[in-house]
Amino acid sequence: LINQLLEFRKMQNNKLALSLEETDVVAFLYEIFLSFSDAAESKNMDFQFVPSRTSYTMFIDKGHLDKVTYNLLSNAFKYTGRGKSITVTLRQEGNELMLQVKDTGIGIPLGKQDRIFERFYQADSEHLGSGIGLSLVQRLVELHHGVVKMESQEGEGSTFTVLVPVVESAYTLEEKQCTTEEIEEVHTTN
Repeated sequence: LINQLLEFRKMQNNKLALSLEETDVVAFLYEIFLSFSDAAESKNMDFQFVPSRTSYTMFIDKGHLDKVTYNLLSNAFKYTGRGKSITVTLRQEGNELMLQVKDTGIGIPLGKQDRIFERFYQADSEHLGSGIGLSLVQRLVELHHGVVKMESQEGEGSTFTVLVPVVESAYTLEEKQCTTEEIEEVHTTN
């Protein structure tokens, strides 16, 4: 929560930046998926990771994509009851990587869906939360030159779909140079 608040503060001050590095995104996201397996087991859930490939290397900001995935999975677990299911799907669609988190939880009422990405907004006051998570998700995905979409039906669950470019040319020279300089700086100071 503290890290999210710090990221939120950077977002408010327009100080969020990408730190791109070449990463096997399938392995990276699978590690995040595994960190939720105990929670899935304790709720007797059908929890699946469905990548279209066993490996896929692309440029991402690991810290930002971690926060995006963690927030989406945390919400899915928060609003999905015992014995239900959560599926994480990963595949390439054209020049984009699609990360999808689908649950069979309580869903979001139609009248509240258009506000779900607003800062501090909570569609359900019964569950604890800050209302920062989805707003931060949207901003971090936009920083990756991507989009996040949501589909939900009350009582049947929600699907959050993140699309980010897989081609290196989607990122500016400054974004790539920033990464190289930061990596060089880390190696020089160690």
